[in-house]
Amino acid sequence: MRNDDSPDQPLSEDPEENLRMENELLRLKLQAELGAKPYTSSQIDPEIENEFLKNILAFEQNWANAKPAKIYDLLGRPEFKKADNLADHEIEEELEKITELLSEKYMEVYFGDGYDSRLQYRFITEELFDHETTFAPMKGMTTHFDYEEFHPNHKKDIENRALEFIAEWFKRSFDEKSWELADQFILPDRKILSKAEVVAQLKRIFDAYTVFRDEKHKIMDIGFQLDEYTGVGHAEGVVKYEAVLESGETIRFGGPFKLYMTLEGGWWSIFHIIFPGFEYP
Repeated sequence: MRNDDSPDQPLSEDPEENLRMENELLRLKLQAELGAKPYTSSQIDPEIENEFLKNILAFEQNWANAKPAKIYDLLGRPEFKKADNLADHEIEEELEKITELLSEKYMEVYFGDGYDSRLQYRFITEELFDHETTFAPMKGMTTHFDYEEFHPNHKKDIENRALEFIAEWFKRSFDEKSWELADQFILPDRKILSKAEVVAQLKRIFDAYTVFRDEKHKIMDIGFQLDEYTGVGHAEGVVKYEAVLESGETIRFGGPFKLYMTLEGGWWSIFHIIFPGFEYP
């Protein structure tokens, strides 16, 4: 028989119903204490939803009460060797130790390609250790740090944006959510077009063909200039491809391209296009 005076007693004799009622209480607690309104669905397994809600509640409570702390302190102020005091054959072993320690505290560092072990070790021990964060280590949730957020690789970012544009062009799949396109485009005569106008023009061009094929491209130059928080840049090269009309006729396009970009909020986006087969409205 249920004792209503005991808070640890199940809410229902049916385990599944009890879990659903507990989930509802967790949702109400999230909303009442933190103003959070987690999305839920009747199709979600109650056990999975329960674990999810508990993790969200723990995360929100930790966030609400968090105080800035250095990564080094969150790791327990571990002893480590300076990068300059390590021989090349020692770096890998020490980097593995530091990486495992970060993992134990639910932290990971992403470096991407092209960064050697000594640079990674030096960054973690000489920069990241001194970095302050309000994310407290918590089981079930991992805090990710990206090396390039601390040391932006603008040349790589511009190249990636150009490659994304070229890929979207050949897939003929631009829309207003295409993140490589800026919100405004500036033409040589200083006329300004909205992103929506440029996307509409791209779609008009694509509608004239059934497919692009036999494409080849090469980026030959990347350049940029930075101000304090903004910048301008470009990627240029050559491209050629075939465009097939509905009649089956093939039109060949080829020549130089140049994509002009702007840096806003740490993100490079294209604000002017010179590309074979493209023209502004």
